[in-house]
Amino acid sequence: MALTARDAYDATGAAWEAGPGLVYNRLAEVIVAAAPVALEDRTVADLGAGTGAASRAIAAAGGTPVAVDAARGMLAAGAGTRAHAVQADIRSLPFRDGAFGGVVAAFSLNHVADTAAALREAARVVESGGPLVASSYAEEDAHPVRGAVETALGEAGWEPEPWQAELRTGPVARLSTADRCAAVAAAAGLSAQVRAVHVPFPGLRSPDLVAWRLGMAQHAPFVAGLTPPAADRLRRRALELLGDDPPPLIRSILIIAALA
Repeated sequence: MALTARDAYDATGAAWEAGPGLVYNRLAEVIVAAAPVALEDRTVADLGAGTGAASRAIAAAGGTPVAVDAARGMLAAGAGTRAHAVQADIRSLPFRDGAFGGVVAAFSLNHVADTAAALREAARVVESGGPLVASSYAEEDAHPVRGAVETALGEAGWEPEPWQAELRTGPVARLSTADRCAAVAAAAGLSAQVRAVHVPFPGLRSPDLVAWRLGMAQHAPFVAGLTPPAADRLRRRALELLGDDPPPLIRSILIIAALA
């Protein structure tokens, strides 16, 4: 039976920190630092919080995060040590207008078909003059580890779920350039600044890169269903395809910053 995107993220929480966390923890710091005004002493909604990368960055910046995610499995990761969490959909948030001093939406808009409506809903829960910062993946964001891992997965019997293609051709593409992001922000009624940022990860080696991709929600449930020997063969095959000296990872992202 095909998984929905929410199903996949529900099943991924435990695997996220060991792989994608190597990348997203740093990206969250960059995104939070791009807020148009300081988050210090503000209660900030972390929309699409996942396992809490942006929540931790918000706390480090002096804010009080409230983690919001539709996937209970992601919110359950690290339960008891993370920010207050609410299971909710970014398209219809259970909060009053102006409930928060700010909002961070790190790579969550790319999961919603109507990106402008989701951004408008995010802005609704920010107090007047409060900061809103969101992010997406730039069109040129690529690295050979993606192809290596997906080839190895395919050889092991993995097939992409329909939701992956729907996201790539829909909201991911719609937010893949600065002009497109600006258009979405304008459609949401926001006067926003959009800038491209390139974030290097010089410390990540081939095993780290493979762990990043295998821990993504589109892959992690399949990997979790393998026997330990089969999972080990998959990792070794991905490393073989990637090679011993891949180019360093540099993530190309777009950051939307506005005041509500």
